[in-house]
Amino acid sequence: MSHRPAKKHEEEEHENHERWLVSYADMITLLAALFIVLFAMSRLDNMKFQKFAHALGASFHGNTGGPASVVDGGGPKVAGGGDGFFDGIAPTAPGTKSVNDTLQQLKQQQQAAAQEQQTLQATKQQISNSLQQAGLLDKVKFKIDSRGLVVNIVTDDVLFDLGSATLRPEGRAVLDGLSPALRDLPNQISIEGHTDNAPINTGEFPSNWELSTTRATTVLRYLADQRGLAENRLAAAGYADQRPLGPNDTPENRAHNRRVEIVVIASNPSDPITGGK
Repeated sequence: MSHRPAKKHEEEEHENHERWLVSYADMITLLAALFIVLFAMSRLDNMKFQKFAHALGASFHGNTGGPASVVDGGGPKVAGGGDGFFDGIAPTAPGTKSVNDTLQQLKQQQQAAAQEQQTLQATKQQISNSLQQAGLLDKVKFKIDSRGLVVNIVTDDVLFDLGSATLRPEGRAVLDGLSPALRDLPNQISIEGHTDNAPINTGEFPSNWELSTTRATTVLRYLADQRGLAENRLAAAGYADQRPLGPNDTPENRAHNRRVEIVVIASNPSDPITGGK
């Protein structure tokens, strides 16, 4: 009987339980590099960083027809020798002029908007003084918002009788007080009629749309024909009950919603500024 040689015991391959340390070390290295970069960026002067960004962008989009180098003579250079990391950037780098022009344009727009706000405030004060002398200041409310100067005139017992579009004497007096200040302005003026939600159905006004529009047109015609405002600056619109100041739940609130608004439209819109009465 032949004797078969015994098979050698094959040892299992040793499993490397420390393999995760390599990935962990890589992650720690990347995190350390990230924190170093973030710390370095936090130490940069913001204005100098912006200058560097503009110069770098200009160097890659220069006026030479191709990409320029930041290091050699092809574009603006970043050099030391000053009090900060980005000192030495060429102040006349390509692209700087366009950035300065944009900033200058924005500054001019802001100045124009601020100047117009002052003009509208002065107009409001002039109207208030005129109406106060006539004892009619309580008939008008003012606000300055994103549209411009809004002069809110209640209609009941002032501009019109209920359901009518014929100007009352008190209404003419209010418009006479408004017109001198409005006549000298270059702004466009929108005259807007508003009603409450109570339905109307007469031969003259089948609905509140006709009533609000006719009232706005009546005010426009008076300002143009009797007070000399240029017609090419005026426009009229009727909104019926679609833009109330508040709910139409009480007689007092409905009376507030029945109004005509004269809007001096701002030619340089800005952030809304609310004015009182």
